[in-house]
Amino acid sequence: MRKNLDELIEREGQFIYVYQGIETVDDPFEKNVVTTNLNPIPIKAIVVDFVASKAQWVMPGIKVSRIKEIYVARRYRTLLENSQKLEIRNSDGQTESYEGWRENGQMQIREEGGYLRVYIYSKHT
Repeated sequence: MRKNLDELIEREGQFIYVYQGIETVDDPFEKNVVTTNLNPIPIKAIVVDFVASKAQWVMPGIKVSRIKEIYVARRYRTLLENSQKLEIRNSDGQTESYEGWRENGQMQIREEGGYLRVYIYSKHT
């Protein structure tokens, strides 16, 4: 099973870009924090689109405009938990941004064997 999923990710996967950030206190009295994003780290993943009706079952109580399910190797868990945002570039060249774990702490991460099933989303604007 593991070998098959590794081959699938290598053959059919696409790169997602994980942004980490540095937080600095802008005003020590007001405790304003400014986040500066670092250069993205590309990781290869299987990306699956979700429909809104399925999203309410996977992430109850969270209203989203877009949601994706991604499959990545378990070794990327720490990277994802320290992410500010994630970007996925579509085949037509457009970039979609999604909130990272440190942005709100509501990204869903489920460990399944040697892989992670991660639900990423962007909120309604």
